[in-house]
Order: sequence, then C-alpha cells, then structure tokens
Amino acid sequence: MTPSEPMDLRELIKASAGSGKTYQLTDRFIYLMLLGSDPTSIVALTFSRKAAGEFFDAILRKLAEAAKDPKAREALESKFGLEISASVIREKIAILLRSMNRLTLGTLDSFFFSMLSSAPLEYGLAVGFDLMDEASIRERWSDCLKRCFEESLRESSLLIDAFSRARKLLEDREFFPWVMELALSFRDLLGQCPNPDAWGAVENLWPDTATWKQIPEDYDPTGDSTRCWELLENQGIEVEPELTDGRVIKALENAIRDFAAWTPGKNLDKQSTGFKKLLKASMNSQSSFSLTYYRKEYFFCGEWVAAVQRMSAHLIGEELRLCGIRTRGIHALLSKVVANYRKLVLEKGGITFSDLPMLLNQEGDELAKLNREYRLDRKYLHWMLDEFQDTSPSQWSVIEPLLEEVLYDHEEHRMFFCVGDQKQAIYGWRGGDSRLFGYLEERFSDRLKIDDMNLSWRSGKDVLTAVNQVFGSGVEGGESVSRWESNWMPHRVSPKTEKLSGNVIWWTAKEEEERFRAIAELLRTIHPVERGWSCAILTQKRATARALVDFLRKELPGMPIEDEVGALPATDNGFSQFLLSLLRASVHPTDQWAIGHLEMSPLVSGESGDLSEILEEVRTLTHERGLGAFVREWGGKALAWVEAEARPFATKRLRQTFDLARSFDRRGQRDIDLFLQAAGSSESSRGAMETSVRAMTIHGSKGLTFDMVIMPELGGNSLRSVGGRRSQNGVELYGKSSSSGIGCDWVLSKPRKIIQESDPYLAALLDSDEEDAAFESLCKFYVGMTRPARALYLFSEPYSPKSKSKNFIHLLAQRLEAPMDLDPVVMDQAGQLVGQREEGFELVYHGGSPAWWEERSRKASSAKQTPPAKFEDLGTRKFCGLSKFRPSEKSPDLVDVDDLLRSEGGSAQALGTEVHSLFEKMEWWENENSMERWLADNAAGLSTKSSRILSAAFEHLEVRRLFEKPEGNIEVWREKSFVWQRGDHMVQGVFDRVVLYRSEDGTPIRAEIIDFKTDRFTPGGGVDDLIERHQAQVESYRQALKELTGLPSDKISLVLLFTSIPKVHRWT
Repeated sequence: MTPSEPMDLRELIKASAGSGKTYQLTDRFIYLMLLGSDPTSIVALTFSRKAAGEFFDAILRKLAEAAKDPKAREALESKFGLEISASVIREKIAILLRSMNRLTLGTLDSFFFSMLSSAPLEYGLAVGFDLMDEASIRERWSDCLKRCFEESLRESSLLIDAFSRARKLLEDREFFPWVMELALSFRDLLGQCPNPDAWGAVENLWPDTATWKQIPEDYDPTGDSTRCWELLENQGIEVEPELTDGRVIKALENAIRDFAAWTPGKNLDKQSTGFKKLLKASMNSQSSFSLTYYRKEYFFCGEWVAAVQRMSAHLIGEELRLCGIRTRGIHALLSKVVANYRKLVLEKGGITFSDLPMLLNQEGDELAKLNREYRLDRKYLHWMLDEFQDTSPSQWSVIEPLLEEVLYDHEEHRMFFCVGDQKQAIYGWRGGDSRLFGYLEERFSDRLKIDDMNLSWRSGKDVLTAVNQVFGSGVEGGESVSRWESNWMPHRVSPKTEKLSGNVIWWTAKEEEERFRAIAELLRTIHPVERGWSCAILTQKRATARALVDFLRKELPGMPIEDEVGALPATDNGFSQFLLSLLRASVHPTDQWAIGHLEMSPLVSGESGDLSEILEEVRTLTHERGLGAFVREWGGKALAWVEAEARPFATKRLRQTFDLARSFDRRGQRDIDLFLQAAGSSESSRGAMETSVRAMTIHGSKGLTFDMVIMPELGGNSLRSVGGRRSQNGVELYGKSSSSGIGCDWVLSKPRKIIQESDPYLAALLDSDEEDAAFESLCKFYVGMTRPARALYLFSEPYSPKSKSKNFIHLLAQRLEAPMDLDPVVMDQAGQLVGQREEGFELVYHGGSPAWWEERSRKASSAKQTPPAKFEDLGTRKFCGLSKFRPSEKSPDLVDVDDLLRSEGGSAQALGTEVHSLFEKMEWWENENSMERWLADNAAGLSTKSSRILSAAFEHLEVRRLFEKPEGNIEVWREKSFVWQRGDHMVQGVFDRVVLYRSEDGTPIRAEIIDFKTDRFTPGGGVDDLIERHQAQVESYRQALKELTGLPSDKISLVLLFTSIPKVHRWT
C-alpha cells in the first residue's frame, strides 16, 4: 500500500498541554501498520504505564471505529493518502491483538528492563534477576558497605581517609548511615560526571583570572586586618561622604573583627551583616565599591579597599579549597562503594530502576556492545517517544546510538517521531533534563521536521484565557525567564472546545482553614460526582492533599473523596503499630517503649503465658517460618480485637503489611530491625475511582484531564529558589550542568550561600541556576492549570505588595487582571459557590460563567449518607482516635478526634504540618547553634513561612529552654505513635515530644509532655480559650504516658507550646 502523500517519517513536535499528543502518536502507529510494518517492530515509549495502556486502547478504538464506520475510514484515507478497505482494517486489528504480548508499548524503564532480560548474561546478570523494593535496596547497600570493609584492611583505611576528607571541619557523623545516604542520593551523579578530575578540582575549574587565585600561597590576613583597624581608628579611610555616623563605624568595626576571627570552615552564617555586605561588595568591584547604611550610600576607595579585597579573596579561596577537599573525599567514597555495589548487583540479581541505564551503559567489550546494538537495531525499526522532556541523560545515552541508526537510515523508510513539551518538564528531581529536547532539535535539525502544536483539544476558552495571561511573555512580573519565553506560544481554543462554557475564579483568604471550608462549600454546591463532572484537587505537597482530604471527608461525609498520594500501611494505624511493637520487643526486650506499648494492649494481655514467653515465641516463629508467617498468625489474632465496622480497613492494612513481610521472606531475609526500618517508610500506592473527587499532587496529575480542578496550594518559596542535589543526611552537591543537558561539567560540595553570592564566577552560575529554578516552578504550575477542561478554582493567601517573595501568588497578582464592573448577578453566583465566608475572604479574579456546572442535573446518590461521628456515639468502639489537632503526615488514615472531642473544629492545616515537622526535627538546641544553618539543613522543601514561625518562636527564651538539654540521664521521644486499651475501646495518638528523666540505673523518675499547637487567636478569644480547648486532650496524653512508663500522674508535667503566637503554658 503506497500513500499518495507520505506522512513525514522523521518529526519532532513541540506540543503544548491538551494539544493532542496521543492522537498524533496513534495516527503514526496505525499509518505504519497500514504500510505493512509489523507492530512488534515499533517502539512506542511514554512516561507511565497508565499512559502506555491508554495509547494501546486509543489505537484499538480508532481501528475499530474505522472498521465499522465508513466515515471514520474515509477520514483515515484522507489523512494518510491511502485507499483502505474495511477488511484491511479488520486484518490489522487481528494482527495487533495476536501481537499484544510482544508489543513494545511502555515506559523507558520497562524497555530497558526488557533489554536486560533478553540477554542477562551478556550484561553480567544472573538469569531471573528482578527489581528490588526500597527495603531490599537498603539491605543491598548495607551488604555493600560491609564488603568494602571486609575486603582488606588497606581498603578500609582508604575509606576512613575518604570519609575524613568528606567531613573535613564538620561535626562527626556515624560512618555507615552517613555513607549509605550518600550512596543512595548521589550514585547517579558518578555517571553524569565520570571524570574524577572534575570532582572538587577548584584550581582547574575556576578561570585563572579569579581574584582569589591572585593571592600568594603564603599570604597572612593578619597584616591587612590590623591595617584596616588602624585606618578605621585614625579616620584614614578614603570614603565619600565622610564617616560621621557612629552606627556605620560600629558596623565596619564588627565586619573587620569577623574577618580577623575567621578560620576555614567557620560558620559564616553567624557573621555580622556588615561582614557579609563587605565581602560581597569587595569581590564584585575593582579599585572601589559602595555600601549602603541606614539609607545612605558610601563610596570607598584607596588602601583600605585594597586590604579588604585581599582578605575577601583569601577567604573565598580557602573556603572553595575546603569544598574541593570534601568533594574529592565524597568522590572517593562513592567510587569505591558504588563499584562494590555493582558487583553485588551482578552476583545477587536484584536491581533498581536507576541501575537499568547504568548496566546498559557500563564499559566493557566494545565489540559485544556493538553486537547487542545491532540486534536491537534489526528488531526495532521505528521509534516513537512521548514526553521526551522528562528523559534523563543516562537514559538518553542508552537509546542515542539506536536512534542515530534510524535518523541516518540511507533507505529512508524508518520512522522516528518524538513529541514533548519543555513547559511540562516537572521531573527534574528524579533526573529528567528538558534541555535534551533542545539538544535533540539542534543536533538532528537537518534530519527532522520541527513542528509546533498549540491548539488545545482539552480546555475551553475561559481556562485558556487565564493560562495565557499567567504564563504569557513577560512572566514573573517583568523579570524574564528566557528559557520559558523561547518555548512559549499562546494557546488557542480548538473547534471541539471553543463553545465549552467554563469558569476560572481566584479566591484569597489569610487562614488556610477558611480556604479549606470554602473548598468544602464549593464541592457541596456543585457536587461534581453526582452531576457526572470529573474533579481533581491538585496540591504541591502530599501532606496538603492528605490534610485536605481528611478535612473534606468530615465536612462532606456523603461525598466520595479519595487521595492518591500513598499510605504508610504498617505505621498509619494502631492495629499495625501493635504488630511492630511486638516484633521490636522480641529482638529488643529492654525497649521500654515497645514493652510499655504491648502491656497496654489486649493483643498480649489476652494471651496465656507471660510476656517473655510470648516474645520467645515470636522470635522462634520469625526465625523458622519467616516474617510473613508472623504477620499472618499474630495479625489474625489482633483482628479479633477490631470492631466489625473497622475490620475491612484493618484487613486491608494487614494484607499490605503481609505483602511487605513476604517480600523479605522471598529473599531469605530474617533481619527484624531491617524489616522495622522498611515498614516505617514503605508506601502503598493509592488509586482512586474516577467517580470520586480525587486529591493528588500536581506531579501525579501529569497527562490527566478533568472537568474541574481545584488548586488550594499556590504559595511557597520564590519561583527562583534553588533546590540543588541534597541527601537526607544534609550533604549538598553542586553539579554544573552541561549546556546540552547531557551530564555535568564538574561537581563541588556546595559552598555556603554567602560564598556563592560573593564569588563572581559562582554568582553568575547562581543566577543561571535561579533562572532554571524559575523555569521548573513555572512548569509545575503550568501543568496544574492546564488539567481542567471547564473550570479552574484557585485558592491562596492574599497577595501583599510588600512581600519580598516572588512566588506564584506574586505572579498571579501581576498577570491576572482584576474583575472590572462585573455583572452583579455574576458576582452573586460566584459568591454562592463558596457560601457566606469570613471577613477577608475575597474574590480576586473571575472569568466565564459561575453556573457552567448546571448543564447537568444532579443524580440521586447511592452512597450511604452518614452524619459526622460524635463522641457519645463511640462508647463501644474498639478502635478510636485520641484527640490530635493535625492529621500527621505519617498517619493519614487515623480516625481524627476533632470530631470526637470537638476540640479544634478546624482543619489540619498544611502550614501547621510543616511547623510541626520542623519542631519535631529539633532534638536539642545548643546556644552556639545558627538558626539559619539549622533551617538550611532541615527545612528543605518547606515554606519560608514555617521557617519564620520557628525562628520567631526561638527568639523567646521560654521556648528555647524547652529544647535545651537538661543535666542528668535524659531521653527524648519525638513523634511517637501509641495505642492503648481504655475500657472497651482502643485509643491512639501521637506524642509530639516527651522528655523522660531517669535515675542513674535507668528507672524513669519524671517526664514532661510537650505538645505543639499552631492555633491563633479567634475573634474575641485569647490564650485562656486556647488552653481550655486543649486541656482534655493533653490530660489524655498524660494517662497514656502513665500506662507506658508506670510513672504516677503527679510526676508527668504537661506543656502546650503555641508555635505561632508564641506562648508556653504549663500544667503540673
């Protein structure tokens, strides 16, 4: 079959959101089949298994329509320039169905896995290798580290030396946990920057003209600091205007004092503001510079300036050299440990997704590699790549040789089709680099047809109007993001969507609880599920999605609302916590927490024999029959204590915990501690019915379409906030990305921000990184705002012109035009959507029709309408929750007691969750600590507002004293979950902080419970009202701790810490 006008065989399409990428992909797949290509010779790869399944369904659906509908068949004939009979279409359907299990329609990861599976021995893998879960990965890395030490004494000493260099002039850390986190976080960076000389070689990385390189090796800053003092004291500084303000002179004196006291590695965050200003100014000028003090600008020159510049350059150079030493130590550790890991992977046959490209890219027999590529090239003739902007450099290096063969095929009969959108590049955090898209376009420009698609087949005009206003040229309120502008095209409405009615509204309210209540009223008014409208709630953080779903389920008990952000099945409920405590006590019989937990439970008290006999039974069971057998046997016993109403949930959690335990058993693993560690972090995926309100992260919404979208979380840090590569143990590496997007030019342990801002070379890179960060931020919000077809509802804090944070709210305020002279009827309809709101709740932007949703009538719900639970209804429940203001991120499915005790009457706010998480990370505070540095190490990914709340609270001596370690034998518990039996029912909750005082022999003698609250004053209320609201709850905590420790009530003191006020209240 020969087409009259052949379709382009080599094409790259830049497709905006909703422009029909799947349509283009399916057309080309069908076109190749109609030309006679075997469907098994076509590789079609996309970003998720779900998208791949939809791709296959769309192909079948389009072929089936053409087989039965002459008009659909004629449309294909016209499009492809072919004459197509119904019998030919039916034949192609039959071929496709017969080939189903041999098709290559999937993700890049699944394609790489199939490549390895087809010839495992050629890659050095054992036959039957498999992908590991998170627990197996940590187990493998633990084995790897042990092997590194066991190989030889010499190798061990080399590792210790590398560790010492990596931690040079930093506080001591435990070796094994620190190195494990390092390896898990940065091993891919070795592949992106394989040249050892590019790791930390600052002398070679900086240009020879760098100021700090001009300072002699034997330079001693003492002379210059002394001379600066003399010039200050004798008024010998050349400055205009004259220094007469004592405050300015004092600031300069403090700055010079800091220069004199500086030593390499010193915490620069503690230095004076004057020091930082002087350092930055002196490194960014030649023979003179200016400083502004108290709104007055001073111009400095002469001998004093020269001396300050030498001290600054010397300081910068020494700090960079120290970073270089640490980086080379990190590289030495990574190289050794990763090499051993690779050997272990090959021996045991368990690999991870990130291992796939590593194994396919590994060096070896070049002839064998060419032979493998030749076989693949003969098998796969045509390539289609979807969502190419999310491809990582390591993935690209695997497929690049194969694609070159297609693009330079001399017979010109092989297809290469690539589609993507750099504006939707939201997976940089897991390795994706959208600059590869530009690299592909530039490198193969003579072999590819480049096309754009900006006609939206998804969204109506109201949504697109808002999208064009927000993301059009000149984003960031006049501060351009050049990469965004080069990829931006105005979105146009398609014939399919041009008549769609819709609505876009932006509401603001200061308090998140008020915004949550407005969202509940919006859903109650529209009731999308019963009207057949698909609806999604998109958040930036999973914690926000969980908190909002928890709140909405209480406010709207008859509406199906589900979250899709994952659960922690082994720890988010009291049922599973008992099982884990039983396991922990079996291997740690002196663990007072586990023992106390068990003694409060019916799980153990109902068994014959004392506790020691029960623990021995558990140890024997797990050793002889495995962890799965333990979960099955003891989980079955525990189910007897679960009330019928809660049993389906407990059974589900038991099954999920059993699956985790069974995965350990399959590997022959009996390490209970490793299982407990894995159980604490293993997430189960959470799907949701499409006939529900679905809450998910913006990242999780990629590729999906909804009739209406609610975005309740628009704030956060500046769009230009740079994240960087950071491990869980606080190590941060800077990798200078190559301009092509393939790999890194060099790697350096990230210097402190004042060094980055002061050194001209690093400052230029920081500017570039900030623009990249702004681009990624815009991508994230663009993806969220382009999901809806009909309606988009935005909720945020009010925009403040005085705010220095140029976050997304700032962008919205700059770009969205405020409503002018809206029809009062329209305004009234918009107001009715969210009901009567508190003062300060404002409509900031409106477009379209607020009544669009009335096109469909509401259907009677089949869901059982149940009123919110009340405390008095739960007297016979065996499981209920202890009052906790916020639903913990770790415990999204706990029964929340706001309904039980009516203590808060509000939502578990996401900001409150962030503030809680910061306070919970604080073990002990030492006076010499720097809050700025502590936040840099512990507040990554959290909003600046939560950091400000913590900083403001710690300015109060009464708050700081709660976190200063007392003298004596002290133990602190943080974020400890508990469950205990009280009468006929179970009570569960979470201690925020418990300080336990012990005697010399370890016996508890007294304790202090500290509970964090994020409440603010209500109108007309005060501190006493807040205290009264929480008194019953913290008294319940006292009873729980009494049961756990055996302490009498009068030896347990209670403290409420109101973090946002801040205020400390104590009960004895």
